[in-house]
Amino acid sequence: MYEEIIGVIIIFVALRALITKNKAERLLYINVIGFGVSALIALVIATPFALIVAAAFFICSTISANAIAYCLKRLDNEVLLD
Repeated sequence: MYEEIIGVIIIFVALRALITKNKAERLLYINVIGFGVSALIALVIATPFALIVAAAFFICSTISANAIAYCLKRLDNEVLLD
């Protein structure tokens, strides 16, 4: 049941990431996809090694989320010249 819900959310967010033209929104949608994939790894593959892989994927997703937040912060401070 949880796998299907997370799968639907990932597909919906992936479609939103493809449709949107705003770069900041796209980065956030990609972040959600990363967290969802780590959850699916942990739920679908029911072995101890899958838990380790899901934890590693989750840590990497968190690091990428921090990088995205850092980039978004820099975009706010960026001055555009016409």
